[in-house]
Amino acid sequence: MSKEILKVDSSISTKKTNKLDLSKFNNAALSSALSVFELPRLFHQLVIFILDASESMTWEGISGKTKGEEIHEQIVPIIERLQASKNKNCFDISMIAFSQETNEFIKNKKVTELNTNDFDFNPCSHVGNYKTEIVESLEIADDRINNYFKNNSSNSQALVIILSDGALDDQLEALEICKKIKKNNKVTIASYLLEDMNWKNTLSENRLKDFQNNIKSLSSIDSNGLHFFHSKVDPIEIRNHMIKSISTVSKIN
Repeated sequence: MSKEILKVDSSISTKKTNKLDLSKFNNAALSSALSVFELPRLFHQLVIFILDASESMTWEGISGKTKGEEIHEQIVPIIERLQASKNKNCFDISMIAFSQETNEFIKNKKVTELNTNDFDFNPCSHVGNYKTEIVESLEIADDRINNYFKNNSSNSQALVIILSDGALDDQLEALEICKKIKKNNKVTIASYLLEDMNWKNTLSENRLKDFQNNIKSLSSIDSNGLHFFHSKVDPIEIRNHMIKSISTVSKIN
């Protein structure tokens, strides 16, 4: 117990009823002592980020930075939001970068152990940049989820967040793996298409719809028949929607 709380103000008195007069208690000391306590782990929530690190993610985004750097700036406030939650000890994080290669650069780590000041969440920093092949990442995610449920059989669930800015080279195979993952009602897949601001000049409307539908088809559908999917140029709006998806799936504010 905090030493401060042991130093009870001498003005605190006991009346004839032998009850403490708490109106004069050192509230600052009490708050300090109680702040070290955390809520017990009420559930086990695994959040897996599957992040596009293909060549196009090294190109300039809407902010003037590369789209990979924008991904870093999206993820930092998400992690900090989870770390500020009263249920922060319930979350575990994995992150996988994919291109023509795959790298699981964070593996089932407690969200409280992530240091947003010193870590680079830009997927392009963790794998070579060329193609857009997601299948291996999905297979890794499927394996991690199965093991997570085996180790945490009580009140556990998983959310997979896919973020890409273009057509997948292995779309059909990716769709089949996602269908398999989504058969487990404890797993939700949310997918996001980070649109390129130059597409309005270089991409036809039908081609953009193809990109959107390809990424959208990987996602889960909620109780209202809506996909856990969002498509937008603005990375801040994508980030806010990701936070909303995590809150919805985890049932926390």
